[in-house]
Amino acid sequence: NFLKFISFLGINKFNLKLKAGNIFVVAQTPLSALCLHLQETAKELRKMIIEISYRAKAHHLGSCLSCVDILTVLYFHTLNIDPKNSCDEKRDWFILSKGHAAQAQYVTLAKRGFFSNDVLNTFLRDGSQLGAHPDKNCAPGVEVSSGSLGHGLSIGVGVALATKKDNLKRKVFVLLGDGECNEGMIWEAAMFAGYNKLDNLVAIVDYNRLQGFGATDEVMNLDSLSDKFKVFGWETREIDGHNMTEIIDAFDNLPFASGKPSIIIAHTIKGKGISFLENKLESHYIVLDEVNYKQALNELNNL
Repeated sequence: NFLKFISFLGINKFNLKLKAGNIFVVAQTPLSALCLHLQETAKELRKMIIEISYRAKAHHLGSCLSCVDILTVLYFHTLNIDPKNSCDEKRDWFILSKGHAAQAQYVTLAKRGFFSNDVLNTFLRDGSQLGAHPDKNCAPGVEVSSGSLGHGLSIGVGVALATKKDNLKRKVFVLLGDGECNEGMIWEAAMFAGYNKLDNLVAIVDYNRLQGFGATDEVMNLDSLSDKFKVFGWETREIDGHNMTEIIDAFDNLPFASGKPSIIIAHTIKGKGISFLENKLESHYIVLDEVNYKQALNELNNL
């Protein structure tokens, strides 16, 4: 009878909360239900990253974990893609410019159905198609070779310009590292995109404020990153890169301005989700031993 009454009220998803001996029904809006689903997906992706990285003795864990929530919203909510037709001319493009976060892209593609877990589990083995950095066409869904930093935005600009000329409706998304924004090619591409009014281009900066050799504000201070892109004709938005509501809202409102490329500056935490990796420079290089591996999985299971 209770469930029938709740259904009669039009509440299809709800949580039950107990307070002072009384049960309260807290309705979930469609957005909150979506956020919960995406949070669970992101949690699973983090666990998959730990699993394949431990087996392969791979590093760059911090860089992978900081961008997981962004990839989750992109691949499971935003991108117009079809795992069964990964070369569809009308598909949206995603370019992982910070190619050292390859594990994050690989587990996301596998979870989304682009290739099997059997393929994923060959990561970094001899003869595997999945290397430490993505190679174009190494697997369905990998659009470009990356890892040599600074090139992804220029490639994205080219694809976005070609898309305009071909009168296609697809969007082009490029995920950049914050340290990567030290590269001169980033700013050449930014200037070109603004001048050519590429409002089908979206850049996302994974702004975790740690790069290979230290804090970004000590190696090459980027602030104000938003103002720098605005000067080149971009429309900018800053968000919490781990808040699903903010990420969804940003991607749902693209382009931010007609006739301008969009950039999302996502403030993130390097190593997000694992206490001994969070905000640690060494998370860029650490290789998990058995103790670290078990602790990481235990923490993720208890999120």
